[in-house]
Formats: sequence, structure tokens, C-alpha cells
Amino acid sequence: MISEQPGYAYDNALAEQRERLRTLEALFDAGTIAELEARGVGPGRHCLEVGAGGGSIAMWLADRVAPDGKVVATDLDTTVLDGLSHPNLEVRVHDVLEDDLAVGEFDLVHLRLVLGWLGDRRAALRRLVGVLKPGGWLVAEDLDFASAVPDPRMGAQRCARFERIVEAHHAVIAERHGYDPGYGRRLAGDVEAAGLADSGCLGRASMWRGGEPGGEIWRLSLEQLRDGIVDSGLLDAADADAAIELCADPGFSSLSPIMMAAWGRRPL
Repeated sequence: MISEQPGYAYDNALAEQRERLRTLEALFDAGTIAELEARGVGPGRHCLEVGAGGGSIAMWLADRVAPDGKVVATDLDTTVLDGLSHPNLEVRVHDVLEDDLAVGEFDLVHLRLVLGWLGDRRAALRRLVGVLKPGGWLVAEDLDFASAVPDPRMGAQRCARFERIVEAHHAVIAERHGYDPGYGRRLAGDVEAAGLADSGCLGRASMWRGGEPGGEIWRLSLEQLRDGIVDSGLLDAADADAAIELCADPGFSSLSPIMMAAWGRRPL
């Protein structure tokens, strides 16, 4: 049994986590930008980027709303964000479940890979809806790992190795850190339940390969989780290390988790 220690699983102060954040941006920014463009974000808008991570979307928004708009980028740990500079960007340390923001301040609220880590996701969404202006949009994105399965062309042994490390990954982030690996399928329902109008959702998936950002995100994530996986007894050290090495192998190939995007507008 894994001891429960709720909280985000990755440390933004680590160099490997900064690399992981850059890899997440390479994988997901294009899809995120398409969703934000579809919501009509443009000059003069006031935007909130929650759990801004490496800051690439916050910087894109700051350019997009210039010259008169504003972007507030928040995170529990702003180690990476503090290095960003843009006249339209403000960085704040902020806990979405505890710290208040001005009611009705923003035309757009966006968050990616945040809700799945929270103990009370619906409460967070209600709080974020409250900071939207009437007619403002909320766009939330999170993963569903149901599709994270290996390409059978890798062969039975390597497929089984990847399946074991994925199962261990899910157990550690769920039981130690409170993350729901299947939250993506619940996201659209939670957004609708928050009282938003004109809601919708879309899922994005692709093949992830070794030596490319997909394989790298598995490697970088599993390296930070390795000790927890081994300490839990889910895999021994040799098996964990072999699985991590597999993700960097050019022959590695798996279907990605589904990045689910859900959106809605605060009623006028």
C-alpha cells in the first residue's frame, strides 16, 4: 500500500522539471492555442492563466492581448515564471482553492493540467467562474490516460514492460499525490456543472515515440516518480530503470493520453 501524501508530484525548482515543462509545451501548446483562438481572445482582453507552469501560454496570451490587455499568470510555485518578462504580464503566487481574485475581472480563464491534481475540482471551477466577466470564457484542459497503451509492434516483452510502468505511474500519482489519471473523461461534466453556457469539449491524441517529445515526457515524468514507484514495491529498481530507458529508445511507440479540452461561457 502506498502512503498518501497529497500534492503536486513534480518540483519546479529542479532542472529536469524545467525540461519537462518545455516538453509539455512542445506537445500541447499548439492544441491549446487553437482552443483559445476559437474563443476569440484578442487585443484588450484580460486573461487569467492558472497553474501557468513554464509560462509559454501566458506569454502567448500577453502578445495576443497587447497593447492594452492584461494577463495574470498564477502558480503555487513561480520559480520558472519569475524569469519571464512582458509589459502585459503579471505573475502571482496563488492557490486556486484558497486565495481570492477579483470578482468579474477576466474575459478568459485558462488552466491546463491543474484540475486533476486538486482535491475539490468542482469548488475550484466555481471559484474561477466567479472571476469571469459576464460572457467571459473558461477553457480547461486535462489528461485521460485510458488511451496510454503501447504500440503492439514493439513486441510482447517491451509492451508488457511499458504497461507495468504505466500502471505503477498511475498508482503513485493517484495514491501519493491525489491525481486522477481518468479525470479527462469527467472534465466536460464538471465544466457544465459549474453553470457555464455554450459548453463543449474536444479530445486530442497522437502517437508518442522515443526520441521525440512524447517519449521524452514519459521519461522525464517517470524519472521524477522513480523512487516512489520503487519504494512502493510496484516495481523493483531494475524494472523501473529498464522501463524509463525504453521510453528514450527510438523503437518506443505508444498511443498518448487524451488531452481533453472543455469550455463554457459565463452567462450574461
